[in-house]
Amino acid sequence: MRSAIGLVVVALVFASLPGNAARARPATEDPSAAERSRLLAEFTDCVTAQKSRQAAIQAFLRTIPRQPSFDAAAMKAADLTCLNRAAARTHSRIEMRLQPETFRDALYPSLYRREFGKSGPVAGLQALPPLRLSDEFDGDTTGLPADFVAARLFGDCVARDNPGDAHALLVAQPAGAEESAAMEKLKPAFTACIKQGQTLSLTRSAIRASVGEAMVKLSRAATTR
Repeated sequence: MRSAIGLVVVALVFASLPGNAARARPATEDPSAAERSRLLAEFTDCVTAQKSRQAAIQAFLRTIPRQPSFDAAAMKAADLTCLNRAAARTHSRIEMRLQPETFRDALYPSLYRREFGKSGPVAGLQALPPLRLSDEFDGDTTGLPADFVAARLFGDCVARDNPGDAHALLVAQPAGAEESAAMEKLKPAFTACIKQGQTLSLTRSAIRASVGEAMVKLSRAATTR
């Protein structure tokens, strides 16, 4: 497509790369990573706003990560027109090289903003009984990667401990001042929710992903209870 000032080229590439071992890191990102985080959030907000994508998104999110069908489900859920819009808006060439897990991680914060961003944190999250992984996926959940399960439990713990600041984290612009303030307020929950001997990735994007998934699932459960 052509913008007002020249040719805009867009590409979405799902790169299947082996996952790195999880390790504890400070919740900081350099400016280039911050820019990528904002572009990814804009892309996923566009994807989750498409009614025609909802079934594919839910199917993707219920697919067990790193299984053979995971990559194909990611491609069905993605929407290239959302990159076209971002490219046209910025008058730039955009190529997004995206691992399916990174796409999944960004979808949950986006879904939370879409479903609960304006209404605020749903009451009663702390009182909900434990959620079962077997209800969240299609397939044998014993095949879930150990680091994924650890991150899922961490996010659930943080969301229940401090849903107000978890909400503030998810509705804030990635890598912005409001997100940093929410991260700071959530630090006691981070400390309390890391089990002894456990290692987790504590980058901003990893925290957004695990807290986002937990807040979506807990908020839906509290709303329909």
